[in-house]
Amino acid sequence: MRIAIAGDGVAGLHLALRLRQLGVEATLFGARSPEDVRRGRALNFVARSGSTRRREALLGVDFWTAPDTLAETRTVTVHGPEPLSFRADPHPAYSMVDFRLYLPALVEEYVARGGRHVVTELTARTVRGLADDHDLVVVAGGRAAGELFPRDPRCSPFDAPQRVLCGGLYRGIAEDVPRSIEFHAVPGVGEVLRMPFVCADGRVDVLGLEAVPGGPLEAVCRTPYDRDPDRFHAAVLGALRRHVPGLRERIDEREFRLNGPGDLVQGGVVPVVRRAWRALAEGTWAFALGDAWCVNDPVTAQGANLASYCALEFAEAVAAGPPFDEAFCRAAEERMRPYAESVAQWTAAFVRPPTPQLLELFRAAAADPAVAAAFAANFDDPPAMWRSIATPERTAAFLDGVRGRSAAPASGVSGERRTRPWAGLPTRPL
Repeated sequence: MRIAIAGDGVAGLHLALRLRQLGVEATLFGARSPEDVRRGRALNFVARSGSTRRREALLGVDFWTAPDTLAETRTVTVHGPEPLSFRADPHPAYSMVDFRLYLPALVEEYVARGGRHVVTELTARTVRGLADDHDLVVVAGGRAAGELFPRDPRCSPFDAPQRVLCGGLYRGIAEDVPRSIEFHAVPGVGEVLRMPFVCADGRVDVLGLEAVPGGPLEAVCRTPYDRDPDRFHAAVLGALRRHVPGLRERIDEREFRLNGPGDLVQGGVVPVVRRAWRALAEGTWAFALGDAWCVNDPVTAQGANLASYCALEFAEAVAAGPPFDEAFCRAAEERMRPYAESVAQWTAAFVRPPTPQLLELFRAAAADPAVAAAFAANFDDPPAMWRSIATPERTAAFLDGVRGRSAAPASGVSGERRTRPWAGLPTRPL
């Protein structure tokens, strides 16, 4: 089997590492060398969930376990006419490490294990050319995806970004709850995220603003940094003062600054689901994975976690062997689609105005720690999350179930005993 993986983000790397464990040779193609990634601008600000960390342990790349890399608490605050707040602690904790550290380390680990990494342009033409020497081409990112895999209109309700984004690494922000992820929702305005983060310079904080297009936060998100850093910082502080005053009070204005000019990401994401496969040449097919298949707004922090999940699912399908034909591609997509659709639907619900059932769930979480804990667990279980918020009836059933469990006598089985992905699979790399 000759497998090409075009794209060395989370999807491509986790797939390549898992295939190597399973004895399948694959060549990983990326647009930049590890050193170029380390020296480059920020790519994103990813919170890797407990399930993703378990997959990293399986892959033998759980390199980041120090306390400073972990977030053990999540707080959710809804501002506005009906303010409410609750704390929901994820188990295991989330890990936040700059991808300028994470991705190069995984590329180098893959090469150290005997894998091949090739630096090249990832254009549609390049990807098509891979069909000449490979039995299957996996497109796991890069600009070629939009040209190669058309948008699936059934699963893509948006044709424009639903948020204007402005996220960066900052200093001068104090935590209200140690090692916590803060999520602030301001109806009609957008969302504000703060979370701890580890980059090459050490411990910093991510501050992310997601502005509703046309709303009062959009101008702040579009304020350029390079022209006038002081004006940019003042605009961010002013927005926090107006919309998230509690967070603003914890910022030392004398210390508050962007960690560096390359530590800011601004723009917008069009949520889209693309067709998952296509023929490249006679007998050779291309399959879309990760962001090449599903692009979601970062508001629910699911992009990298979905990519990791799909990578390991797809690795199992590949390891079962050829033929890698249309039937294989169709079956592989169906294997991953329920999980991916749950992420897409859940994220779409969060960028739309909140539904009555979502507000009801938030009210219940604010009043009942058991509901808050169940909500936190669902962040790492997208199908369960979507079931809990899809309709008023499903939300009512979810709440009844949580309250019933909390009222029942303890069974002696903790939440850590629930079924986990990849249980029983080998945990040592080849």
